[in-house]
Amino acid sequence: DLAALAVTDHDTVAGVPEAQAVGRAQGVQIVAGVELSVTLDGEELHLLGYAFDPSHEGLRRHLARFKEARRERARAMAERLTELGKPLTFEDVARQAASGQVASGHAALGRPHVAQALVAAGHAPSTRVAFDRLIGDDGPAFVEKPRFDAADALDLLHRAGGLGALAHPGEGTSDATFGALVDAGLDAVEVVHPAHDERLTRYWRTRAEANGLLPTGGSDYHGPGDDGEDRFGAFTVPAPSIFDS
Repeated sequence: DLAALAVTDHDTVAGVPEAQAVGRAQGVQIVAGVELSVTLDGEELHLLGYAFDPSHEGLRRHLARFKEARRERARAMAERLTELGKPLTFEDVARQAASGQVASGHAALGRPHVAQALVAAGHAPSTRVAFDRLIGDDGPAFVEKPRFDAADALDLLHRAGGLGALAHPGEGTSDATFGALVDAGLDAVEVVHPAHDERLTRYWRTRAEANGLLPTGGSDYHGPGDDGEDRFGAFTVPAPSIFDS
């Protein structure tokens, strides 16, 4: 049976209170979570925050700044797409966020919402194609998003009473990057992930144990329309690794 899960939306905790209320009704512990976009020596990384106080003032201020920066990014991407002959407005993107699983007005706008708007407008047959042809990292309508220094992000999570985990390290996380994160106070590693085969899962579990870090796991599910919708809830870790933390 499912004992606990974490809601780790990108740069927002707006969905945590509702999830916790549903969890209480279902007898499932909902761990407060967030996924932060960070940089370390110019390299883009994602950090997962767990078990913090969602009402922590410093965290709330940071997320409010990032929410506004994400809105401006979505607006810029819509403008670029229009210039490329794929007419799209900021309102089209915001409408996708409002109609999703996150309550209207609270979503941290991101590329998935732009992709959904492109599909709704008939400019792409699927969100995957939208990413591949238009808004992926190398796409003509890509706009860089704001970043947060990794060490500062870990410090903020700790001040909010939480833990910081390296998200989906995969093949591309160098020893130097991992070591710097450990030195900065990293608490955990996302060992279980859809992009990790058995070898990578074993590798990162060993690295976590060697550095005294907790192993975590997640589905990386991004909501309705996500190509990985069938993996929601399919990637789990043993309950003791949650409750012992």
